[in-house]
Amino acid sequence: MDRGIVEILFGQKIDYDLLNDTLFEFPVGTTTRCAITHPSIHFFNQLPLLVALQTLMSALLAFPLYKLNVQITKKKNGVLSAVFTFLIALPAACYEPIYIIRLFDIHHIGLRMVLMTFPLIGGLRVLESYFGFVPAIPAKNWNNYFAYMSCPFIVKFDEHKQEPKRVSLQYFQQQLQIAGTYFIYTGLLMSLLWHYDWELFEVESDVNSFDHSLRELISWKHLMNNYFMALILSLGLKQSTVGVSLLYSLVFGYETEDVVLSPMTKSQSPSEFWGRQWNVAVHLGLKNGVFKPIRYLTNSKLMGVLAAFVASGIIHEHEYVNLVIFSRTGIEFKWKYMIFFGYNACLLFAEHTFGSIEIIQNIVSKLPKPLITALVLCTALPVAHLFTGDWIVHGYFDAVMYAEPTILCRSL
Repeated sequence: MDRGIVEILFGQKIDYDLLNDTLFEFPVGTTTRCAITHPSIHFFNQLPLLVALQTLMSALLAFPLYKLNVQITKKKNGVLSAVFTFLIALPAACYEPIYIIRLFDIHHIGLRMVLMTFPLIGGLRVLESYFGFVPAIPAKNWNNYFAYMSCPFIVKFDEHKQEPKRVSLQYFQQQLQIAGTYFIYTGLLMSLLWHYDWELFEVESDVNSFDHSLRELISWKHLMNNYFMALILSLGLKQSTVGVSLLYSLVFGYETEDVVLSPMTKSQSPSEFWGRQWNVAVHLGLKNGVFKPIRYLTNSKLMGVLAAFVASGIIHEHEYVNLVIFSRTGIEFKWKYMIFFGYNACLLFAEHTFGSIEIIQNIVSKLPKPLITALVLCTALPVAHLFTGDWIVHGYFDAVMYAEPTILCRSL
């Protein structure tokens, strides 16, 4: 690509001094000065271009996948189908974001995250098409499948008409209200935690340590630090998925499904947290692209669940390495995501094994729902730093603050 075009589109690098985007400053007492910052204009100039590139890549893959895989679901997949799926489509889904990062010299971790959602969702959709587990309405015809594949997250289908649901003015108003609300929530929480280097409570081990003792893992300070980071991820994921989905809706004219619901306040079990609250798009991709094929091949639900969590761990390891590829600090590769998702797979196995016992069901039925949610979160929070710790160290959350309105204070 012509370097002049690249320089015009992505030549402005987003620096790491948030005070460069100050709206106004004000003193707090005699020793502190605070500033309200606005989201980076350059960030939001580059974001739609990257979303468009990912949508274009999905659209390019959609037609051959539909012809080779989706239309012959009931037949045995041929050699051409397997070659295209595993030697072209899947490698393209995994490598294309890396190529774009290098081509445009994208340093900002938040923008790289936008690109790295493609292997996570697009790659899983490639697999589900090969194994014949594309949902019924998207598989019905080419138009439906194109809308399904080109959507970065989940396009909403009209169950009665069996086609993508058209947007309305009311839909746009609702989505803009949701995006604006989470925009404020995320900015306020990030403003608070930024002043404490993302750890509100002081603990003994480093935030990305692999060597926490059992006492540290269950200490209330460690659990609260992990809770706040999980909450930021939840709020940020909700905000970003709504925002990117709005771009899709503006271009294609279709509504989208909610990707993140209320995992931190309404989850009543580990399976509900991961399956119906946290990230529905990834859950459906893992369910149709990994869980169902493995369960079909092995005739074992347990093997399907384990395979889905292993796949999630591998994809997140791939995502992490390419998020921090330009980081000034070294990459410490210890398969933390594999351990994190493996641990949560064990929680789901325990729920499946013991959750149906009558005495446990009786106890759970008598507990207040907020308490059940707190207990569910406490099962995963001890190891949540395995997911968020390296993101903190490599500056992911600092970078994401460029997409938020923040309040920053510094001593004079």
